[in-house]
Amino acid sequence: HGVEHNEGQGLTRVHDIWSWDEDVHPAWKMSIEDDYPEVFAVIQAVEACASENEAAYIAFMAARMLECRRVLKPTGSIYLHCDDHSNGYLRMLMGAVFGSANYRNEIVWKRSDAKGNTGQGAKHFARVNDIILFYAKSNNSLFVPQFGPLDPDYVNRFYKYTDADGRRYKLDNMLGPGGAAKGNPYYEVMGVSRYWRYSQERMQQLIDDGRVVQTKPGNVPMYKRYLDESLGTPLTTNWSDISFVRGWSKERTGYATQKPLELYERIINASSNPGDVVLDIFAGCATTAVAAERLGRQWVACDMAYRAWTMLKRRFYLNGIALDGMTDATKDALASVKKDRGFQEPPQLTTSSAIGPNELPERDDVDPAPIHALRQPRRGARQSTQSSGWSGRISKDDAKRLLMDQFGPRCWGCGYEPRRPNGSLDETLLEVDHIRARRAAEGTQGNDELYNLALLHRTCNGIKRNQMTLEELRNHNAMNGLLYVEKISDLVDLYDATQFAAEQIAIHTATYGLQTDLPQPAGSPA
Repeated sequence: HGVEHNEGQGLTRVHDIWSWDEDVHPAWKMSIEDDYPEVFAVIQAVEACASENEAAYIAFMAARMLECRRVLKPTGSIYLHCDDHSNGYLRMLMGAVFGSANYRNEIVWKRSDAKGNTGQGAKHFARVNDIILFYAKSNNSLFVPQFGPLDPDYVNRFYKYTDADGRRYKLDNMLGPGGAAKGNPYYEVMGVSRYWRYSQERMQQLIDDGRVVQTKPGNVPMYKRYLDESLGTPLTTNWSDISFVRGWSKERTGYATQKPLELYERIINASSNPGDVVLDIFAGCATTAVAAERLGRQWVACDMAYRAWTMLKRRFYLNGIALDGMTDATKDALASVKKDRGFQEPPQLTTSSAIGPNELPERDDVDPAPIHALRQPRRGARQSTQSSGWSGRISKDDAKRLLMDQFGPRCWGCGYEPRRPNGSLDETLLEVDHIRARRAAEGTQGNDELYNLALLHRTCNGIKRNQMTLEELRNHNAMNGLLYVEKISDLVDLYDATQFAAEQIAIHTATYGLQTDLPQPAGSPA
């Protein structure tokens, strides 16, 4: 939903409006609420302090980030690229998913020149930065420090000495910081006794190699460090040295959110070794895949756009890589594009193999997320009194409508009927939750099936969470004077609710030909 492609012009149109109906599967939210309470708390916080659309976007991202964490190796890392608007919400989400201890950096990339209304009527500073959130899977994550070129002024100022063979060098301190307290040895070098950072054997080797210089007798000897041995300047979290993809760039594809190859090559180099696997779940115009291929990594690129496979083949060809199975017609068409873009002909191609979109493997974990259906077969489901043979993980919206139509728009925990000041019903304050919590004490776990779902006012749902059964919530409300009815028996009868669920399941079974073994509710007649 986020990106629409125009096949004719090769351009994209990006939508920044997200909604619960179009972008978030109801079962995702249910699963997150039950299994990842910290993540669900972030979604609720965003909805409270921002908007429903922002919360829908964070829920959309939460489902994907949880999957990324599932497939990430213990030595792996994840980089999440976002703009400054969503940065704060996404950082909270990443902390909930990956843990605050695995936060590494917030990288600021200068993605553009100053633009927008920056004149007399401007209301804010020009927005030129994107944010890259860097998290690791564990404390064992791989990281390879990256370096940029030395500043010319720094080189001229410090590398001011030249050897007889023309090699430039500077003089560095060799004294041992912290002295004896840090375990540095004390001895004499060229008539000067100090604590040194090197052992006597290592120091003598440096002297023999001509790497120790004493500018005049009595001065502290210095280490000769050559310019051509320098790795460069260690990179910080401020990345302003990589230019965005400009209109005249040979990289440019016309894709609205395209990022430069150099940016992704830096990230891949920092957190992987040759032969490792790089995954991009928002592949876009295939920049990550091309960067990974150029650096000798394996890669997986995912994108929901039907045109993504064509885009990937084009990018690979323009970077001198022909994918296995590429037809001559495709090569001829891309050669024309390459010529028009100013690349040299004929192309010098290397060959790489890739599995296309029609050959993707099936997901093989035991309990995939359910689809929009009242019930569906579940792979690997175990039969028990708590989980019947059907996977009735009905969407919360459908369950809410069924239960409201049958039992009215009232909370099953306190009897409250939410109304606005004008008397109209406020359905948004009613939520669907479990009669028996999924993560309750051993022997009392519930499930996601229709007969275990109930309507709760938002306040009651907040009290209940995964800590109580519905019966315990009702008793809690009665003891604390929170009932909106005279007594607990005036609330929705749970036996009636279970029988209604059984009728709905039977209707669905007759329609779709599926069998079910509905557990009897506690205390019901045999």
